[in-house]
Amino acid sequence: MLLLLARHGNTFEAGEKAVWVGARTDLPLTAKGKQQAAAFAGALEPVKLHLRHMAAGPLKRTRDYAEIIGSELGLDTEIHIDERLREIDYGAWEGKSSEEIEALGGGEELKAWNERGRWPHAPHWSPPAQIIAANTAAIAAEMASKLGRNEAALLLTSNGILKFFLKLVPGAFEDMAANGKLKVATGHCCALRHGDHGWETVFWDTPPTSISF
Repeated sequence: MLLLLARHGNTFEAGEKAVWVGARTDLPLTAKGKQQAAAFAGALEPVKLHLRHMAAGPLKRTRDYAEIIGSELGLDTEIHIDERLREIDYGAWEGKSSEEIEALGGGEELKAWNERGRWPHAPHWSPPAQIIAANTAAIAAEMASKLGRNEAALLLTSNGILKFFLKLVPGAFEDMAANGKLKVATGHCCALRHGDHGWETVFWDTPPTSISF
C-alpha cells in the first residue's frame, strides 16, 4: 500500500515577507501554489487508477490543493477533511518571520526544529507532539488496514505534520534529522510504502518533476 504525502503549495508571493503560519492563519494558495498543485497532479498520473483515498487538513490552502489535484486528475474520489491533518499552532511564533524569531532569542530552537525536528518549548505550540504522533500513526494504520497492496492514499497537510509520518519508518526520522533533511518544501511530496515488514520510505521532500513510480 502506497501512502502519498504532500505539503500544500506557496501561500506567499515572490518578494513578500514570509512568516510562520499555522493552525490560526488560513491563507489561500497563490497562483504559484495552484500551479504546484497542477504539477503534482501530473506526476500522479501513473498511480491515479490506484488512488482510493484522498484527505486534507481543514485549512483553505490544503483543501484547495487537494481539490485542484482531484480536478486535474479527473477523479471521483471524495476528499475527506481530516482534523488530524490540521497544521500546528505555532503559538508565539505565529505571524513572525524566522529573522524576527531569532531576534527574540528563539534561534536555537528554530534551528533545532528545522534541521532535527526537535520540538520547541518556548513558543508553546499545540497540540502536543505526542498527540500529533498518535494521530499520524492512527491515520497510517487506518490506510494500511483499509487499502490493498497495490492501492494508494494521498494526504495533504503541512511540513510540521509531515515530519511525524516519517517516524513510522524505523530509524528514518533519526537518519534524516542527522543530515538536516527533515523539512518538506512547499509543493514537494513524500511517499511511504506499507508491506509485509511494515513501513518503508520510497522518497522524501521531492519536487513533482523528480517523482518516479
